[in-house]
Amino acid sequence: MDVRRRVMTVYRGGEPDRIPWLIYDGLLPRGYFERKLRNMGLGLKFSAPVWRVEMLHVRVETRSLGNIIYTSFHTPVGSVSMSQRIGLQEGAGSSWIIEHPIKGLADFEVVEFIAEDTQYVPDYKPFLDAERNLGDDGIVFVWAGRSPIQELQIELMGYKMFAVALYRYPKEFERLLRALEKRADERYKIIAESPAEVVNGMDNINSVIVSPKLYEKYVMPFYSKQHRLLRKHDKILEDHMDGKLKALKDLIAKTDLNVIEAFTPPPMGDLPLKEAREAWDGKIISLNIPESIFLESPSRIQEYVLSLLREAAPGDRFMLSITEDIPAGYREMGLTTVTRVWRRYGKYPIQNAF
Repeated sequence: MDVRRRVMTVYRGGEPDRIPWLIYDGLLPRGYFERKLRNMGLGLKFSAPVWRVEMLHVRVETRSLGNIIYTSFHTPVGSVSMSQRIGLQEGAGSSWIIEHPIKGLADFEVVEFIAEDTQYVPDYKPFLDAERNLGDDGIVFVWAGRSPIQELQIELMGYKMFAVALYRYPKEFERLLRALEKRADERYKIIAESPAEVVNGMDNINSVIVSPKLYEKYVMPFYSKQHRLLRKHDKILEDHMDGKLKALKDLIAKTDLNVIEAFTPPPMGDLPLKEAREAWDGKIISLNIPESIFLESPSRIQEYVLSLLREAAPGDRFMLSITEDIPAGYREMGLTTVTRVWRRYGKYPIQNAF
């Protein structure tokens, strides 16, 4: 099987020739090493949009100073600003928000205006181009944008302001949340009618910041609604759940998602793979090998991957992947080791004898 067919076989509930082994496109620099691993069977997971964004009544002003980008949003009802640090050390991501747009109650109205002024225009060309260019070497999917509650936490407020707003400004909080949900609904409607088969919720679900109470009130109903829509169009819905999930285990089992993506087991996560598979019967687990494992010796990495394959046996509804950054100095040794183990032991069904 080629990579794309192998991955889609798992997404569609079938039995592949071997467990899919994927890496986010942006986490594998191009060159000899990348070509060698792809020739050994490592596939790419590539994101491409199916819309473009237009804002008719918002003026965006951007300036940079050193490795900080300052962005201001000017609207008829006021302005908000944010700043991001770029040029981070390799392995730490592309940017980090150091000042969020919402810093107090006065910013709610402005951000709500921006949300209501944002228009999504269907544009399938970037997605179709990506599919044509990637071919059978992997899978092209769509980032749907974060769920509204995570958009507030991560992009608009930051965790401290989020906690303050949730309890001090409940009326304004819920009103802004509704505006973000309306825009999210529009994105999902475009996705549902697009050529994309796989849709990713783009969250960073972690029980440390999304408590069971928040998850049940805000995350579950949001994905239930989107899943109903996407199911009518035969789409696969996954969500990026890369944090500690033990406290959310039973709620995730009840959530309308086809795939738990970026699932990270111990030592960085707190939920073992075997326990997750037992709890999430019927759901696909696309597992992220924890970054800390790549700091270990080749023999330790091999031992760890073998233990994952044993827990996953016989390997139905399961994929191996890399969805988080690996420190550059450890990337080649680590990915080579995993790929060699996968080539030898990753055939489906997985045999427990090794």
